Amino acid sequence: MTCKDPGVETADQTTLNILRKLTRYSWDAKAVLIFTAFATNYGVLWHLDNYSHSDTLAKSLATIKRVSLLRKELDSVKYGQAIKYINEFRTLSKYDTKDVPELSAALRQIPLVSYWIIHTLVASSIELHCYLSGVQGQAHKYLNELFEKSESILLTLENHLQLIREQIEEVELYRWLVDQTDHFPTDITLFLSKLIDGKHKARPLINCSTQLEEYIEDFLKEKKLILIVSKRLDISTEDLEILYSIYNEVKKENKFEMVWIPVIPDPPMDGDEEAYEYLISVMKWYVVPFNTKIAGMRFLEERWELREDILMVVLNTQSKVEFSNAIHLTRIWEKEALPFTYDRAKALLKKNWIESTVVKFTDQPRLRSLVVINQERNVIFYGGHNPRWIKKFEESAETMKRDPTTREEGITFELAPVGMNKGEQDPVITFRFWMAQRSYFILKHQLQGSTATEDISRLISYETEDGWAIITKGPTVVFVAGGDLILKAMDQFNLWKKNMRRLGFSGSFKEHFDELTATSLHCTNVNLIGYSGWIPLFITCPMCRRYMGSGIRFTCCHGGPDVLF
Repeated sequence: MTCKDPGVETADQTTLNILRKLTRYSWDAKAVLIFTAFATNYGVLWHLDNYSHSDTLAKSLATIKRVSLLRKELDSVKYGQAIKYINEFRTLSKYDTKDVPELSAALRQIPLVSYWIIHTLVASSIELHCYLSGVQGQAHKYLNELFEKSESILLTLENHLQLIREQIEEVELYRWLVDQTDHFPTDITLFLSKLIDGKHKARPLINCSTQLEEYIEDFLKEKKLILIVSKRLDISTEDLEILYSIYNEVKKENKFEMVWIPVIPDPPMDGDEEAYEYLISVMKWYVVPFNTKIAGMRFLEERWELREDILMVVLNTQSKVEFSNAIHLTRIWEKEALPFTYDRAKALLKKNWIESTVVKFTDQPRLRSLVVINQERNVIFYGGHNPRWIKKFEESAETMKRDPTTREEGITFELAPVGMNKGEQDPVITFRFWMAQRSYFILKHQLQGSTATEDISRLISYETEDGWAIITKGPTVVFVAGGDLILKAMDQFNLWKKNMRRLGFSGSFKEHFDELTATSLHCTNVNLIGYSGWIPLFITCPMCRRYMGSGIRFTCCHGGPDVLF
């Protein structure tokens, strides 16, 4: 390096020659070796400058060689700092790049950064040699360009390092949260603080009942936690009403506290702050402040599977999960689902499906009391979004009722419209009905397996049809049907009414419907998009018993609110 003519081309060619000679060394090792060689050759100049303040001879020699001026110019190029960053990247490479993706980007920079470190050291070495030999050196402009280049490289490395440190903090927090919920009992106040802020003591939350701030340690100590998390600020009125009833019930014994964590995008979207302010004005429980960036976001999304729908996790005083997503329990049984344990869920699932999720959405008092169902009567629950289909269904049902064969056999059945209010289709009741069906399906599938959910999945698959029906005999579901096929079966009553003496009304109806289904299969969809928490990975088709395919659905709401269902 010391015997080269000055010039940009010389510095570049010398750098390439050095790299060829050091092929068997890693890129960071190459940079360190050249930096060591440079320091060995020219460390005396820095030595003179350091001792010139206390040693007269050193000061004289430094003055003669104009060391302070030369060192000031060469010190502007921060050789060592870039090498420190590279070494830190290597040290941090113990982390998996899947967990710390920025580390992969930083490691890819090492060859280029090492080249420029060596190139800069070569150029500096040539400049020093020329200076000490009294030879005309390189253009001052080039050294300034190297200074700017080194500043740019350092800024890039600093940005990488900052992002890496943030991602490592996220990884360490994620591991800590997993350990505490799975293995090590941890006070619920510490767990919630770390989940929200990543610190042992989080900023205070807002008590919506008083609109005052309170620290987690002050209100949650030795209590169970109902943690509500949402990525959306358009929580439905139906869900809010359910949460109110839960809150009023748990406050009677004061064993639970409820906390809502809204996940706000950064930066917030237009209208987010107004929506947030409205919600905290109508809520009664504790809420995380609007501008909070949730530290445990990865844990929420990967471990607790937070998606678009509300997630409601119930934890005990030692941060053990007592129920992974109680929102499904509350949408079906509301406060009856307390205290939100798996034992309570299993007990509630022993109740009849129709009793739990269908009867309460009818407007017939006799059915609400289950008198008819307990009498082993035939009941047809029905609904749909197409008024013409519903009218046709009701007309066909009345025709079957009036048929002489029906009367001769002494057969009767009740018609029970679902989602109606005073004779009119009520969209709110209909929305809650389908919400309850999906929640029941997910719970049943999670706790009892896929074979326990065939009737429910069949019903859900008919949601987009013009209409649907559930035919029951007492508490037993005989079959679920929908669309034009059940209308066709009813129109063909004359073909199957002769079997009613042998099979009964519901049995002969089912037999004929199954025959029609076998010859007219079409694609079936069970839509569970957006639900948080556990959802089944595989669903058996309610029609053909094969595993259903899964994929991605793209949705556009034309600027309006997203629709989950």
